[in-house]
Amino acid sequence: MLNNPVRITIVLALIVLGLGGYILFVDIPQTREFTKQETTERQLMPFDDRDITTITWATATETIQLERDKHFRWTITKPMRFPADNQEVRRILRALTIGKIKQTIEDGPTTLDKYGLAPPYLTLTLTTATTTHELALGDRGPFAPSLYVQTKADNQVVLTTLEVTTFAQKALPDFRRKDLLFFERERVQEVHIQQADSTMIMARTAGVHSLSPNWMLTSPMKAPVDKIIVGTLLMDLSGLKATGFVDAEEEKQRILAQPNRTHVGVTLLEGPRTHYVSLYQFQDAEKAYAATASKGPLYEISPNILKPMTQKAFYFQDKRLFGMEISDIVILEVTTPQDHYVLVKQHDDWIIENNPDQALNQKVINLFVSRVVDLPTEITHPEGSTTSIQTGLDSPTVTIQGRNRQGQESGELRLGKREKGLVYATGGGHKGIYQVRSNILDQIPTKAQFTR
Repeated sequence: MLNNPVRITIVLALIVLGLGGYILFVDIPQTREFTKQETTERQLMPFDDRDITTITWATATETIQLERDKHFRWTITKPMRFPADNQEVRRILRALTIGKIKQTIEDGPTTLDKYGLAPPYLTLTLTTATTTHELALGDRGPFAPSLYVQTKADNQVVLTTLEVTTFAQKALPDFRRKDLLFFERERVQEVHIQQADSTMIMARTAGVHSLSPNWMLTSPMKAPVDKIIVGTLLMDLSGLKATGFVDAEEEKQRILAQPNRTHVGVTLLEGPRTHYVSLYQFQDAEKAYAATASKGPLYEISPNILKPMTQKAFYFQDKRLFGMEISDIVILEVTTPQDHYVLVKQHDDWIIENNPDQALNQKVINLFVSRVVDLPTEITHPEGSTTSIQTGLDSPTVTIQGRNRQGQESGELRLGKREKGLVYATGGGHKGIYQVRSNILDQIPTKAQFTR
């Protein structure tokens, strides 16, 4: 028992000496080596990616070759010839450009299997005008992101900063260009939508702050077009992408031979250029197809693009019933069972006719005017299906009339009988009888409310 303190002291001294030896002979040399490796890390690619003219992507199942032209556009040349997805190619090249070699693991390696390199899951061959650089990609490394790579030129296994998800599980469809149409939306002058024996034509027209809208229906009728709807349609068409490809002619013909539930042809006139796409949907509502050329592939696409295409002309019409833009209104005359007043715009402010000095709440007036101008139709009634007596429009509940700077009566809204949350109406924007939401009846201020 008397020797226990001595023994404890000896044991502690040995532990301290052991830790000191580990730090001196093991930890410090490893830290210095790691620091040296960090300071000597180098780029994975020995040249600028803009110098690369050919990429060969080889896995155990397929070999894909891509070639670049002088305009830096990429084309798949093997196993087929097809425009490449330039964004996908640029994503890979950027990853290789910023990729670094963090550590050289083995020179002249003999045990490639422990790095996932026997065989590699991907071999990349990058060719420039003067040299070829080959990389074999293996397993994920010990930190994120990291990847084991064999550089064939100097036969080394190195640990890189590449991210495995950038390169894994990519096949030919990933490299194919998926965009179907290439046009500038602002330059499209006409949109033709053809179904069966009918063709709907929408044409761009001049005018931003005038009665003439930006788009007009020219067939099967003449009517203003809803600018938001046609703008969304053009945006959807410009973003239309393939989700798959059918290349075999027999398979294409088999698909197209099915009884189709929907077949729409879309033609876009962009100055001297014409763009055409044919859209198909068969019995499976979850699938749709598109073709841009008779000898090209049949593209698998999302069926959502077909929904607006199959609507009738009323869907595309500007449904605002009043018939004037806010900026064009100079005089607004309002007649209700309780009130009658005339609003006049002077220097961007509204006044009451015959009382120009009365202070008015401009926010209340502007909100009311915008509600009148933007009031959309909800239901259209074919000519002859209703009469003014049935709708209450023979003695309208409300009449609102608008005049422009020339004093011309260009806008009108007449409201009749309220029925199930809607009210019958006619307006300057469309011929015929419609129904609009009846809450407009409760949103018409009295003359007294303008002064509160």
